[in-house]
Amino acid sequence: MIHEHLQWAQQQFGQSDLGEPRRTARLVKLASTLANEPRKPIVNVTLSPADMEGAYRFIRNDNIKAKAIAESGFQATVERAQQHDLLLALEDTPTLIYQHRSIKGDLGHAGRGKAQRGMLAHSILLFSPEEKNVVGLIEQLRWSRDMSKIGQREQHATRPDEEKESVKWQTASESMTQRLQSKMADVISVCDREADIYEYLLYKLNAQQRFVVRSMQSRCIEESEDKLYQFASE
Repeated sequence: MIHEHLQWAQQQFGQSDLGEPRRTARLVKLASTLANEPRKPIVNVTLSPADMEGAYRFIRNDNIKAKAIAESGFQATVERAQQHDLLLALEDTPTLIYQHRSIKGDLGHAGRGKAQRGMLAHSILLFSPEEKNVVGLIEQLRWSRDMSKIGQREQHATRPDEEKESVKWQTASESMTQRLQSKMADVISVCDREADIYEYLLYKLNAQQRFVVRSMQSRCIEESEDKLYQFASE
């Protein structure tokens, strides 16, 4: 089992450009260890004292960028995606809640008042429906909400598009397209009701990309004088 996790970590992060080969080797070893003991924090995983110290030095190293680590994982997903004829791009925006006081100042509100702090992680996971296999993460956007803007939902309509959280759907799709290039022809984006946004739907249509979005409102459609819900019920 340990060998399998090491092989996965090597495939996923072995090509990371972190400035020095030893940093990449440390990343692979750390990822393998965490994969072998999921749900455990680093302090509780099985590491020698030297490896534990090395893991903390790695995490605290300001020269190691999370973006470089993530991009290595995304490119590994791109390589695996070439092996499949059909791909579902499953999109969602989970909220990650953190309780530890030491990082409270770095987090934003989680939509439940000031008590809970966290960040949002809009993620696109590629899935092969024919083989029933998870291919991998192809994009992820992470951000924290400004604590000073709690309760300003009513101002959403007057904000520029680039300041709205809803732009995440198009931004993430553009990043996925940049990575997959022509392979996007084999991709169907699958999104929840939050993606039922005119600007996003128009972007997908103009880009000639396939998508399934759960409807949040009954829109006018070209196929009938009736709106969507009435047309679908007939």
